[in-house]
Amino acid sequence: MSVVRMRFPQQALEELRRIDPQTPVSLSFIRRLVKSGAVPSVPVGAGKRRLVNFDALIEFLSNPPTEQPPTARGIRPVDERW
Repeated sequence: MSVVRMRFPQQALEELRRIDPQTPVSLSFIRRLVKSGAVPSVPVGAGKRRLVNFDALIEFLSNPPTEQPPTARGIRPVDERW
């Protein structure tokens, strides 16, 4: 049976730095990955804190997605009703 390693973002960063002391990954980057849904997480308590799946974070950093999100260009169309 495999146990999933769940960590708060700060703890995940500390463990990542133990593995790789020279990592450029920051706490804000981990939080953005959690907020965007790129790395699985679960709410804890009142839902303001989240536990990060540390193994999924390592997997994401090992194999980042190659697709770039589409960027908006130009002026967006405005609905005629306004």
